[in-house]
Formats: sequence, C-alpha cells, structure tokens
Amino acid sequence: MWVCKCFLSFIHLLLYIRWIIVILFDEIRSYFSISSRTCTHGNIRNDSLNLMKLPRHISFMVLESDISFVDLAQLIVWSMAMGIPYISVYDREGTLKKNVAALSSEIIRKQKEVFMDESSKCTFVLRTKDVKFDCEVLAPTQVCISLLSEQDGKGDIVDAAREFCKGVQLKHRTPKEMEPDIFNGILKATCGIPDPELALKFGDAQLIMGFLPWQTRLTEFQPLRSHVNIKYSTFLSSLTKYGTCQQRFGK
Repeated sequence: MWVCKCFLSFIHLLLYIRWIIVILFDEIRSYFSISSRTCTHGNIRNDSLNLMKLPRHISFMVLESDISFVDLAQLIVWSMAMGIPYISVYDREGTLKKNVAALSSEIIRKQKEVFMDESSKCTFVLRTKDVKFDCEVLAPTQVCISLLSEQDGKGDIVDAAREFCKGVQLKHRTPKEMEPDIFNGILKATCGIPDPELALKFGDAQLIMGFLPWQTRLTEFQPLRSHVNIKYSTFLSSLTKYGTCQQRFGK
C-alpha cells in the first residue's frame, strides 16, 4: 500500500515540476521576445491593447544622484506611444526644470526613433507650475509633460493655503469653500491635469522625497532600481502590474 502511495506522490511531484518548467519557459520566451523586438509605435500600441487598463497620468520619480536625459526621454516616448496623455517627471533639486531645452531635444530625437514617419502626428507640451494649463484644450494626439521638483510638493501646498487665506481675508472667499476640488484648482504645479495614477520610483530611497503629497492619495507606487539603461520589458511589466491592481479607496 505504501509503495502505491509513494508512487502516486512521485507522479504528482513530476507533474508539478513539469508545470513549473512550462511557466518559466513561457516567461523567459516572452521576456526575450519583447527584449529583442524593435520598440516601434505600432508594436508598443499593440502591447497597450493587451493591458487590462492604462493610467491616464504616469509619473517618473528620479531619486538618484545622476539623471539620464536619454533614458527619461525614452520612458516618456514609450508612454506617449502607449497612449498615456499625461506624464510627469520629478527630481528633487529641479535639474530637469533647469534643462528644459536639453530634455525636449532628447524627447524629439527618441520620438523620431519610435514613431518614425508618424512623429509629427503626436506632439507634446512641456510645462512647469509657472505655465497655466487646461486639460480640456489637449488635442487627441497631444501629450502634456509636467516637470516637477520638491518645491511643487509641500511648497505648492503652502502657497495655495496662503492664497486661500488671503482670499478669505479680502472677502473673496469663505472658509466653507475649503473643499478638495477648490484646493486642487489653487495648486499651481498640477492645476488642470489629473492626479497621477501610477508612479515609477527610481532609486534606493524608501520615501517619496517631497513628491506631490496632496495629489498622490490614490497613486500606486512601484519601486525600480534605476532609470538608467531601463529596458522596455521592465516598463511594460510595470504597466502590466498596474493593470492587475485593485484600488479599494480605503475600504
């Protein structure tokens, strides 16, 4: 009797091992298939159709000492090709804000590589909190890219609270008007754009390092080691993971 039980256990073990090998083989094959494939607009667009959902606003948080404009531009263009209309890029010191022209040039160069002959059909707007923006004027083929720094987090909240209090003092507002929607409209860093739904955090820091504390109440954060030399398969894997997550809104 015990021989029969041992034999059945051995068969179950073999079947389990076979199942694991098949899954690993499929994962490896899928990884190398994506890695070796050319990242064209058409291929990326096809990948987006296989995702359960896409964020309307994706953020890239660079918490590393060195910033690669080439790799950030690549992430931005991949997001554009996916059909994500709002993109924000955060670095604590505001290095990106000081080098808008350099980043814009890299985005245009990467755009030509990915979109090729269709690069002129998808345009982008680079903005900071000093540039007013209305999401309703965004064209279907246009993407809004916000450049953020630490000052756009707590600093922007302080400025917005000061502006609201000044309005109350001048009788232009009443304390009862202090509602989330009203306050969102006063915040200059993200005025006119939706809150980020997915944030990819690059670096070893465990904290968000001043990144939009008001606008990220429902944001899913995914930590990644580095944005330097990031692979398209890593980017796609992050979007796939986001597509399967469930937001419970505090329930």
